[in-house]
Amino acid sequence: MKLRGVNLGGWLLLEKWITPSLFAGLAAEDEQSFWTEAATTKYQRLQQHRQTFITKRDFEWLAQNQINSVRIPIGYWALQNDEPFVNCAEQLDQAFRWASEFNLKVVVDLHGAPGSQNGLNHSGKIGSIEWNKSANIERTLDIIGQLAKRYSHWQPLWGIELLNEPGWEVPLNLLREFYKKGYQKVREHCDESVAVIISDAFRPLEWNDFMNGPSYKNVVLDMHLYQCFTPEDKALDIQGHLDKTYNQWSGVISQINRPIIIGEWSLGLDPQTFSGMDKQQKKTAIKAYASAQLEVFGRTTGWFFWTYKTENMPGWNYKYCVEAGTLP
Repeated sequence: MKLRGVNLGGWLLLEKWITPSLFAGLAAEDEQSFWTEAATTKYQRLQQHRQTFITKRDFEWLAQNQINSVRIPIGYWALQNDEPFVNCAEQLDQAFRWASEFNLKVVVDLHGAPGSQNGLNHSGKIGSIEWNKSANIERTLDIIGQLAKRYSHWQPLWGIELLNEPGWEVPLNLLREFYKKGYQKVREHCDESVAVIISDAFRPLEWNDFMNGPSYKNVVLDMHLYQCFTPEDKALDIQGHLDKTYNQWSGVISQINRPIIIGEWSLGLDPQTFSGMDKQQKKTAIKAYASAQLEVFGRTTGWFFWTYKTENMPGWNYKYCVEAGTLP
């Protein structure tokens, strides 16, 4: 099965840029500070968000628009409260029911780990990386086991991603040992039809000949590919972005000797990319960039656009891009 998916970003793990209205009136920049600052209104506000941002109608729309899978980012508190966080087990269970109804596959993605694995807002906590501590790693492994046990018998489960985007400060030898232990935690409850997904930690060529068979089966590498964050990428014109996709990205993918998913990608580019273009020229450029990525990523096991929807930021909003005609 070739995965054609979207991320349900900003739903069960908050990201302020995806849903700025939820953070209105708050200084909070991440979910931890949201819970702390929102005080007495936090539960009501977040429950309203969880019940309305993604609904059954969204799963229906996805199924009607050639999407066959969803990647669901969650925090380590997804199944159990951890002060100040409140669990989202009810919503995650509901997502599996909807996925089953509309025949979608699900990747459960541990996006935020205890102590934060990258210190970024999408881990739930901005600041220092404390995931490296042995107690936090052991707790992460326990949470992976809980997720595997809870969802092992759900037909939509395609894979469990052990850890999203561990930071550069996380040593590779520590990460490798964690991945091996995480694999065993998943296999205690899930057979080999369920993928164990490991992040490339933005070092894609470091994982060849790691966790191969026969001891390890159905281990999938997750790559996240964007062209909008570094000064070098921001300086590219649209032809430069196309060339990077067809040459550099295609070349890296061809060197990897294990199954790959592109767990995150988008049509987000620096505004200066479109300097001097009128509206139609910009649309044509974006469509060309989309086609290039779809062609290259189509050579992998599958892809997940980041993200399904946003309150603004149209280049990151899959539903908007489809309805605007910049994505097929």
